[in-house]
Amino acid sequence: MAGAEIFNSDEVRAIADVIERKMIHRYGSHDSRGGIYRAEDFEEKAKALTGSKYALALSSGTAALITALKGIGIRPGDEIITSPFTFIATVEAIVACDAVPVFGDIDETLSLDAASAERLITPRTKAVMPVHMFGVAADMDAFTALGRKYGIPIIEDACEVVGGTYKGRALGSIGTCGTWSFDPNKTLTVGEGGMVFTDDHDIWYRMDCYHDHGHIHSKEHDRGAEGKFGLGVNYRISEVQGALGVVALEKMPAALAALRASKKKIVDAGAAAGLTPRPMHDAEGDTATHVIFMLPTAEAAKRFQAAAKEAGAGCAIIADNTWHYAKHWQALAEMGGREYFGNRTPSYAPETMAQAESLLSRAVMFGLNIRMSDEAVDGIAKAVRTAAKASL
Repeated sequence: MAGAEIFNSDEVRAIADVIERKMIHRYGSHDSRGGIYRAEDFEEKAKALTGSKYALALSSGTAALITALKGIGIRPGDEIITSPFTFIATVEAIVACDAVPVFGDIDETLSLDAASAERLITPRTKAVMPVHMFGVAADMDAFTALGRKYGIPIIEDACEVVGGTYKGRALGSIGTCGTWSFDPNKTLTVGEGGMVFTDDHDIWYRMDCYHDHGHIHSKEHDRGAEGKFGLGVNYRISEVQGALGVVALEKMPAALAALRASKKKIVDAGAAAGLTPRPMHDAEGDTATHVIFMLPTAEAAKRFQAAAKEAGAGCAIIADNTWHYAKHWQALAEMGGREYFGNRTPSYAPETMAQAESLLSRAVMFGLNIRMSDEAVDGIAKAVRTAAKASL
């Protein structure tokens, strides 16, 4: 699903325009850039697509997560509840803020379970971070209600689901803050890049300053003459990434339509063969980057995997996924049960993730590309039917 597979002359023209104007930095040089700000154009287009009041383009999805946490005021020792089924950047962002990750259980959709998250709330809980994984939304009605009930910010990690929706609303735009990623492995890419959304002006202002060394941005002052809000970091994107981002968002509807058409053929083939597709809180909003079937047992999943490979279409069992399942992260396990900024971290031992294990060990997954031939899609569908017979 790497977004570069849909690169063409559109991206070449967008980059050439930036190079020819010799205007690489997103800020400053107001008198010589002719009113053209490509990173800002990227943000404006993202706001229009999501309905968010504020959008900030950043250097990566990880930077977006860290900046969101800084924006809501996360401090050392604060606890943030999230999912053990995610990309490690979710946890890295929490730890980068010297905060403590606390894992809830996942539900049948493989998303963070809101009831589980509620049971984990303590006076130290300063945010809940549901993760929309492999194209599918978490239960945002439940998380929105949870945030209101306890006065806790909800940070949507929507880095995996650019373009996805939940009951008609763009994923990333529903919580207090939400994040997108545009890295090389995402459906849409600008090389490396991310985006953070919010409807709260004060949060946006803090994030805007923080991501660029604390600078207060204003077109009334040129670069270097602006004031300082405080200390920050450098998570800026360039005008090249901004130009690529505008093109990527223009291509998003066609990319999602292609993925959804491919997924439907494969899911329909599996359902006809008796397989259970991964349930969803809102199937219409699925970005369709992955096809996941839930087998009745872990042993059945292994039989399915072996038969699918033999039939010419390999698939993964998600419990074995070292990139997206916290059970496999040794560095995190070593943090467990230690004093950390005045608090003791929970255990991150594999046995604490029994609920996740029971679901992920039964989940078989096929990743999809945007551009797939009919033969490739039909090949997966055929392998799915064959593997179903061997496993059910």
